[in-house]
Amino acid sequence: MLQAIGYWKEKSNSIWRSSPDSYLYRKSMMKRLKQQISFDAYCCTAVNPMTLTTVGAITESSIEPIHQKLLTAEYLKDDVHLYRDLVESSVKVARLSDTFGIQESKRYTDILQPQQFSDEMRVTLMYKKRCYGFLTLFKKEGKPNFTDKEMLLLEGLSSIMGKALRDYFYMELENNSKFLYTDPGVMIIDQHLSLQSMNEAGKRYITLLQELEHAEQLTRLPKPIQAMCFRLLARKEKTLRLFIPIANKIHLVASASFLQTDVSENEAIVIIINRASAREMLEHLLETYALTDREQQVVRTSLQGYTTKEIAKELNISSYTVQDYFKVIYDKVGVTTRNELVWKLFAKYQ
Repeated sequence: MLQAIGYWKEKSNSIWRSSPDSYLYRKSMMKRLKQQISFDAYCCTAVNPMTLTTVGAITESSIEPIHQKLLTAEYLKDDVHLYRDLVESSVKVARLSDTFGIQESKRYTDILQPQQFSDEMRVTLMYKKRCYGFLTLFKKEGKPNFTDKEMLLLEGLSSIMGKALRDYFYMELENNSKFLYTDPGVMIIDQHLSLQSMNEAGKRYITLLQELEHAEQLTRLPKPIQAMCFRLLARKEKTLRLFIPIANKIHLVASASFLQTDVSENEAIVIIINRASAREMLEHLLETYALTDREQQVVRTSLQGYTTKEIAKELNISSYTVQDYFKVIYDKVGVTTRNELVWKLFAKYQ
């Protein structure tokens, strides 16, 4: 018997409180879900809500050999139930077997069927109209397809897991963070996703991302780097930027673009990884503390050195209203003065 949504809310909150990072949360939720739904493999991905690019994925061992093919199908080809389409759809759960005989899926015929997978369930993990993750479940041949009741359960889990992944994405950094990397990490990757070269800082960042995913095969590129490469190869963007929070330890920004060279006809991709700048951290923290648009305007003008009267004039409100806004902002951010606010949101990251 499938547990009610109330059970899953309580279970998700309990796992969130005891799991220091998104990986452990997703791993524990998959273990619980396995007790309720019959599936043979899964992939659970955390994504950046602005770009829908993965910032870390748990891929079961039986899916790992075809994961790059699945990414290729997701970014380079048109198919049924692509995640970018599900995010925009009113229905956040899709069952591949519903399309059989109606619309051909190359993902099924070319990738899943040769591996003896017979059905696939896709779920966008949403919170307040933003997507923070993707969950994919797979069934092997000889097993019944996913049921309507299982679809309803996963539809309910969409917002429950979405909220937890949102909280991990916007988790505060620890003040005693030991990650003091300052040099940019640089790596060159060919169109087949083979790493051609990298500097010492690039090696450190790659290792850090692999640790985030608890990767067993350290020879493979981390999932965020793979996803950025596939998005470039899809020719939908010329350059990409991806904000990657690593638990409460460090926040990275990865940039990807094609490397222009006259030496080789083969296209290469250059990835540059840095610690997030003060300006990038500000944008992230304004979302972390769930400041409203108006509260963000007050903060931004305050960071420019405006006095209360100047802020009031700039925003066309009274000085008393500005003071009221600051009281709410202080409460949300956990500070008591304007100097503390500037330090916590901006100055400490310079």
